[in-house]
Amino acid sequence: MNFHGVQIPVPSRFISFDEVDSIAQNFDRLYREQTAEKGLQLDIERFLDWLEISYFWDDLKELEGATCFARIDVDNGNTVEINEHYRDLFEDRPDVYRVCLGHEAGHLALNHPAFFSTGDAPTFFGGKADSRFLHKESWSQYGLTSTEVRERIAATNAARQILVKNAVISPGAYDAIKLIDDKCEPDWMFRQAEHFSRCIAIPRAKLFEILEQDPLRHGWGPVYSLAKSFGVPPSSMKVRLEKLNLIQIGADGKPMPVVSPQGSLF
Repeated sequence: MNFHGVQIPVPSRFISFDEVDSIAQNFDRLYREQTAEKGLQLDIERFLDWLEISYFWDDLKELEGATCFARIDVDNGNTVEINEHYRDLFEDRPDVYRVCLGHEAGHLALNHPAFFSTGDAPTFFGGKADSRFLHKESWSQYGLTSTEVRERIAATNAARQILVKNAVISPGAYDAIKLIDDKCEPDWMFRQAEHFSRCIAIPRAKLFEILEQDPLRHGWGPVYSLAKSFGVPPSSMKVRLEKLNLIQIGADGKPMPVVSPQGSLF
C-alpha cells in the first residue's frame, strides 16, 4: 500500500466521517494529479494500482449466514481477494463493483489492518487475529433491488436462527455463530470503509461543480442522474448527499434539497 504522503490517523472508532471524507479528498486530489484522470467515474482498478494494492479473483468460501463479495488478507501483503462467485453480478453492475472495491480500498487507505496488530484488537481462533473481513447483510449497501435485499436478509436470519436453536445442544453450532461474528469487521470499521468508498467514488469537489451548474431539485430524478454520472448505485448517491446535508427525505418519501439560511444549497 502506497499512501502517497497522505497522513492517516491511528485506526479508531472515534475517527469521524468528516475526517474520512478529508482523507478521501486528499487521495482523490493526488490520484487525479498524478494520473491525469479527468472522468467522473472512478476507474477503481486503476485507483487500486495507484495505491499499489494487489487484487485477484478467487473462489472464496462463505460462512453460512454471511456474504463475502471481497476480503482482505493482511497476511498476504494486504491483498484484496474478489469472490469469483459474484463475477457475473459485478460484470452486470459495474457500479456495485466500483463501490465494493472502494470499500476494501477504504480499509487499507484508513490503515485498518494495523488495528489487528494492537493490544486493543479482538482475538480470534485461539488468540490469533484473523485477517479476513467478511460483510454480512451488506447487499443493501450496494443498491440492489429491495427484493434481492429481503431475500438475502431472510436467508441470513433463517440460517442464524437454526444455529441459535442448535447452539443449546451443539458446541459446533455455537462455534459457527461465534465464527460469523468474529470474521466480520467491527461495525465502526465497516462504516468508515463504506464512507470512504462513497467519498472516493463521489468526490466532494466534482459533485459541487455539477451542482453549481445544475442544482438539486425535489424528487428522485436528480439523485438517479447524479448516480449515473458518477457510476455508483443510487443508494450510495443518496447517502452521500445526505451526509453532506444537501438533501433530506420529505414527508412524501422523496428527496428534497436542503437550503441554508442564506438561500444557498451550500
